[in-house]
Amino acid sequence: STQRHGASQISFTHVAVTKMSKPEKVIPEKVVGFQITPNTKSYTQKDAIVYALGVGACKDPLDESEFKFGYELAQDFSALPTMAVCFPSFDGLFEAMNACPGMPNFNPMMLLHGEQKLVIKNPLPSSATITNKAVITNVEDKGKGALLSVDITSSDENGQVLCVNTTRTFIRGIGGFGGPKSASAPLPAAPKRPADKSQAYKTEPNQAFLYRLSGDPNPLHVDPNMAAMGGFDRPILHGLCTFGHAGRAILKHFCDNDVNKFKSIEGRFSSHVFPGETLVTEMWVENGKVLFQVKNQERGTVCLSNGVAEVEGLSSAPQSRL
Repeated sequence: STQRHGASQISFTHVAVTKMSKPEKVIPEKVVGFQITPNTKSYTQKDAIVYALGVGACKDPLDESEFKFGYELAQDFSALPTMAVCFPSFDGLFEAMNACPGMPNFNPMMLLHGEQKLVIKNPLPSSATITNKAVITNVEDKGKGALLSVDITSSDENGQVLCVNTTRTFIRGIGGFGGPKSASAPLPAAPKRPADKSQAYKTEPNQAFLYRLSGDPNPLHVDPNMAAMGGFDRPILHGLCTFGHAGRAILKHFCDNDVNKFKSIEGRFSSHVFPGETLVTEMWVENGKVLFQVKNQERGTVCLSNGVAEVEGLSSAPQSRL
């Protein structure tokens, strides 16, 4: 099944629904702290390159600044930091929500992927076997639904923590359980002044065909019939593909493509993108962080909003636009 969620969709396939007694409403004290069964996945240098191509890197074969993301024999070959969003399995997250004793039964069509945060603890190896450990950290009562926060910590073979993903998911139809309505701090809005830096990346008409190879095979992104079932007149781009394009823009303008300087990125999925459209990442320096949003150049809509990134060595002063 597929679920609409602003900039993209989530698919759940072959998910085993646990047979257990379920409450009629969310029971927060039985949700927060629920640990999800750890899982492992491996990736190779080839996977790192496929991800980089999936988020638009290396389009100009003479652009040496991104050479290291697409050629395994490059001296400083590196995995893009945002590849880490591919480590968790959304199928596994949904299965955990079903297994959680404090969660009522709900229709997976009611699930929306609202926000994503990625914190890099150590630079990603060019290849590794990753162990993911996830825990539900928060549940908020939004009236018409519940907002669920899940932290996924990914470690390498030696137990070194590489990154933490936080996925915030809105589930319609299960609100009204009396829990806190806003336990998390709101993400900052984009400043009113002109952007300090701006980067346009035109996506390819087949961008979703490339990005899906990194672990999100949802047919909605490539099959016109499935897109129509989701309410779109043609397939839409993965929201996390847009997220990856934003990561590349920040890495280029504020880290000089040095992955060691890239520390975190988060944002809210706010509208969809069609493959072939141009993604414009607008960036501002505020209080030692990079605030950003991604606009759709052709339609003028903001598709990734309330963005915040942290990079090493950033001055708090606004960057010159000259």
